[in-house]
Amino acid sequence: MLNSEQLHQLADICRQAADTEIMPRFRKLVSEQVEEKQNHHDLVTVADQAAETFILNKLRALYPDALLIGEESVYQDPTALSQFNNAALSFVLDPIDGTWHYANGSVNFGVMLSVASYGEVVAGIIFEPVSGDYMWAIKGQGAFDRVDGQDRPLKAGKQSSLPLSETMGCFSFGVSKGADRPRALQAVMQMGRVMDYRCAAAEYRLLNTGATAFVIFQGTLNLWDHGAGLLISKEAGAVARMLDGSEYSPQVTGKLLVAESEARWSEVAALFT
Repeated sequence: MLNSEQLHQLADICRQAADTEIMPRFRKLVSEQVEEKQNHHDLVTVADQAAETFILNKLRALYPDALLIGEESVYQDPTALSQFNNAALSFVLDPIDGTWHYANGSVNFGVMLSVASYGEVVAGIIFEPVSGDYMWAIKGQGAFDRVDGQDRPLKAGKQSSLPLSETMGCFSFGVSKGADRPRALQAVMQMGRVMDYRCAAAEYRLLNTGATAFVIFQGTLNLWDHGAGLLISKEAGAVARMLDGSEYSPQVTGKLLVAESEARWSEVAALFT
């Protein structure tokens, strides 16, 4: 397992990538620098690709024997994912989580980097290029928000005393299709204010600073979107499971509920039964 000094070194690599590859292109992209992957909501930019190359090259120099998994390279060649459970040390990178925001000039995007050993995430970083701040955690050592170089402990649960109807939460209910859509809308009607940021980095921040009571992710739950965020959430005291009660596993398809407490998790999950 990496220590905190090594984790902050990884965060500094994310900062370098932000300074050299991400922020210089922010709000300056032209149409030829933005491409669709699966559809017009699923984008990749030259900044995603350049930042991934930058960070993976730095990691390869520091940890030459580690397995490196990057969102953009896996999209081209998914075989690296099959090695994840057997690798003694692996790094999983989303160079720009929230590419849709980045490509459209919105500040809701981040760099997500997780560290794993034999399929278990043991450390994670969610770095924010716009502010230079980042959330980080090492398994068993708590979760922290590093702001202006100073660490603040992260603690989910600031809305735990509120009834569900008065809370704020995140749920991408608009993604629900077919028979699942009316069920999702019925659940939303019993919640408080519900948002969909289309950015896991932003939604994990809101949960782990106590601004929201829960977040529900759905669809294909990619490891690069949730490895770091789930570890940070659990270290901040949140509860995370699939809606059927099973544990998250990489690339699973379904609904992942992350809530500020066990009681809140059960309350939100009950809306879907």
